[in-house]
Amino acid sequence: MWRWNPGDPRATSGVPIDSLLTSASLGTDPMLRAAAEAIAEGDLADALPLLAETRDDPEARVATVEVLGRAAADRVDELGDLMDTADRADVLLWLGNALLTGALRAHGGTAEHKAAEAGLDDARRLLKAAAELRPDDAAPWTALQTVAMGAGADRETKDLLWTEIHRRAPHLFAAHMGRVRILSPARGGSEEEMFAFAGAAADTAPEGDPLPAVLALAHAEFLRAEYKRLTAEGTMAFIAGRTLGRLHGEAVTELFDLARGWAERATPHPRDVQAHHLFGWAFHRAGLADAARWHLTAVGNLYCDVPWAFFGDPRRQVARAMEELGVRPGGTG
Repeated sequence: MWRWNPGDPRATSGVPIDSLLTSASLGTDPMLRAAAEAIAEGDLADALPLLAETRDDPEARVATVEVLGRAAADRVDELGDLMDTADRADVLLWLGNALLTGALRAHGGTAEHKAAEAGLDDARRLLKAAAELRPDDAAPWTALQTVAMGAGADRETKDLLWTEIHRRAPHLFAAHMGRVRILSPARGGSEEEMFAFAGAAADTAPEGDPLPAVLALAHAEFLRAEYKRLTAEGTMAFIAGRTLGRLHGEAVTELFDLARGWAERATPHPRDVQAHHLFGWAFHRAGLADAARWHLTAVGNLYCDVPWAFFGDPRRQVARAMEELGVRPGGTG
């Protein structure tokens, strides 16, 4: 099993690795990250051209509006003020994502739960309006799928949303991530249909597309369910992690072949960092150090919550894996 080190993961320079890592939640593109930082300072209008430029690119549009939504989650009133001066469909889409972010952040007691429900309802209404204004846009439907997950919608509703997404953008990475999670046993699906869906997505992905990484997500969802079951039964988190063991056998061979096929033909994609983390997690779990090292080197100093957050604090999980593999984030030393 992996070496156990309860202390802070440290780079060879003595600087803690986790202090060198930055969340990818505000984007992997420097311009998008700069726009997110500007939004935090109150400059919302300057981000609208970035969103407008993505109207013909579903992957970029979904990735962009997710980041803008996170950045503006605490500025929904200011965002609403743009409605009369900017493209209405774009603002509705952005505002819907901002409300969705706020709702998903809400947790805790009854008051927070009610606020989350209200936020999800408002997000649903705005996203549906955005979809009506721009019928070919897959982005509102992708966000609506996340709303449905957060609201605990029935399976029929989730299936209808998937049909709308797939009709508009059949290989959309974020939408497939959401669909895998909807089909997971933890959300009322089954291991069989989750893996069947993820495998089919991987097999039919366009050449050079990172979509095959959703199969690694399916494995993570399966192990996450087992991890939660063990800890719910009273097993210590560390022991539960050890009990789950490694990925092995045909599953690892399949993932390795998919990752290699993507790497050999990869074209730039907004979800490259996410895919590298999914494959990096899987190969670290499988004990394939060289493959895991290659993928986690490719992410630079950016970390993703999924799938690392399934098993603990994501920054620390990534840092520990990098420390074990000898990876220095962003080439720092």
